[in-house]
Amino acid sequence: MQKKVNLSDFKDLNKAELIELVKNEAGESDSQSLLVVANRIFDIPEISCIIEIKADEDVTEYVKKWTKKFSQGFLNRPSQKTGNQMGTKHDAILDEIISARIGSTTEDLKAIKYAHRLSMSAENITGLLLEEYMADKLIDYNWHCCWGATMNKIDFCNENGRLLQIKNSSNTENSSSKTVREGTVIEHWFRRLAKKGTTNWDALNDLINITKESDKLSEDSFMFFVRNTVSNNPGLLFIESDNPWYATNTDD
Repeated sequence: MQKKVNLSDFKDLNKAELIELVKNEAGESDSQSLLVVANRIFDIPEISCIIEIKADEDVTEYVKKWTKKFSQGFLNRPSQKTGNQMGTKHDAILDEIISARIGSTTEDLKAIKYAHRLSMSAENITGLLLEEYMADKLIDYNWHCCWGATMNKIDFCNENGRLLQIKNSSNTENSSSKTVREGTVIEHWFRRLAKKGTTNWDALNDLINITKESDKLSEDSFMFFVRNTVSNNPGLLFIESDNPWYATNTDD
């Protein structure tokens, strides 16, 4: 029998025991970021992620899986991971709708279909790229990424205890994210104002208190990071084998 728990379900744990369990499980992959996040979930255990363990297992198993989740999140960051194939198939009714409106040829419809699917794949990894970019930039300001979604709906944790939720766009926040944040000290930032098409980096620099111009995060800096990351790891963006762009954009 399985049960779903977070750290708040283990009442007798003290911080020293938690940190020791995390260090033992992490081994050589132990990092400052891991320990910062572990310390914070002890202080506010209800924000730790939900993990499934067996009914007779204790906090040791929870911490083991939690630490692995953090480490795997870091190891599979965009600069290192391989993108996954889209899980949904193309709906042919879309071709009918487009063709009825603009009279497209078969070749036009094929190009539109695969451009759309490629764009969707790119959209799916944008948030991950944003997270890694911020992790690289903000660690010098004592902000650490909560890799692997090891905090519930919280993406970054500061060494002084501040918590931050980030979103790529102002229209991508769901109700569960808002619910977690409401009535708490969790701060919130989004990159893009969806209706205006403008970006929101100044608000982030103010929130982090970055005043040095060369340290400030910006859209140009993020675009540079994205281009370098995808160029160095092209497999991050999955291209289907029957996509017209596949033949000239694969190592096969």
